[in-house]
Amino acid sequence: MLRAVLSSAIRTATRFTNTCPVVVPTMRALSYKMSNPLPSSNSTLLSKISTVSGQQINTSVVTALTLFQHQPSRSLTKFSLNKGKRKSVRAVLKRFKRLDWGIWIRTHTGRNKKMFKKSKELRRRLRQHIFTNSTQSYLLDKMVTSFWRRPKHYIDDPYAPYHKRDEFFATKSKTFKV
Repeated sequence: MLRAVLSSAIRTATRFTNTCPVVVPTMRALSYKMSNPLPSSNSTLLSKISTVSGQQINTSVVTALTLFQHQPSRSLTKFSLNKGKRKSVRAVLKRFKRLDWGIWIRTHTGRNKKMFKKSKELRRRLRQHIFTNSTQSYLLDKMVTSFWRRPKHYIDDPYAPYHKRDEFFATKSKTFKV
């Protein structure tokens, strides 16, 4: 029912105003946490919609339209509601991988987009992974629990040769006698 009300409000807005139409994403966007206040230009647009159409728009429709203007929040849960434990940020676990010596790696952004335009050298470079810097690694370590910071052992792990970094003192696994 809410979708029908929203679509009728959007049709009214695009029919009676000279401004650009209101673009409403899918209904899934309502489930995100919202933090930013409504910009003043959108509130004037909503007031134009209600006065031009000759009837007042339901307040639930107005609040639903204002909710679509915000970015989703990917904040860290420090205390869960059930057990009071810290939770990992799921977006970090999807986008990054932690190597055993503490660095996080990620893929290039947009590496699978418009491949027909990219040269052979660029496509080869985009298949490679990127290291995060120390500030980013420290931040990502804080965003996940200690379970994800511990070394993981997988069968036929493609990252197995990269989990060791013995050429540096801080990350070497064996002690050498001097």
